Amino acid sequence: MNANKFNRLLRHISDNERAFESIYVEYYPKIIMYLHRRFGTAVCAEDVAQTVFVSLIETKTFPEIKFPATWIYRQAEYKAVDILRKQQKEVPLPETYTAPLNFDDVVLKEDMRKIFERLDECTQKILYLHIWEGYSQKEIAEMMEMSCTNVRKKASRGYELIKKLL
Repeated sequence: MNANKFNRLLRHISDNERAFESIYVEYYPKIIMYLHRRFGTAVCAEDVAQTVFVSLIETKTFPEIKFPATWIYRQAEYKAVDILRKQQKEVPLPETYTAPLNFDDVVLKEDMRKIFERLDECTQKILYLHIWEGYSQKEIAEMMEMSCTNVRKKASRGYELIKKLL
């Protein structure tokens, strides 16, 4: 959903059922998948998603949102962290716009690890988010505030470099 349409619907979400329904249909399944990827079974993804939509209805004013998907994912992530804190579990605060690059959690052969580390940091993040976290190039572009074309080019160049070095 583009930013203009999202902002228009968001302004009328509390008094227009169709505005709410449009946002709900578009983002509810995506939020569920995102929460499952991000938190696993630590939180009930359906409960968090419902909490996000209830808070959207209750909020009276919203800032102008440039990247709707990123913004709504952040809202869901913040709600999940709040729920986990209430359950007395320690959870590190989420990093802004990117998943952490923790290669220790990813099983790589040593030679592949050396090749991957030769890529620039931006390309590493793009490939990490795409390969290990399962994000689409469009989602990565929104998270990293880049154009889809730029993400696609960096990923392509990264894959080419990896092929050359193998």
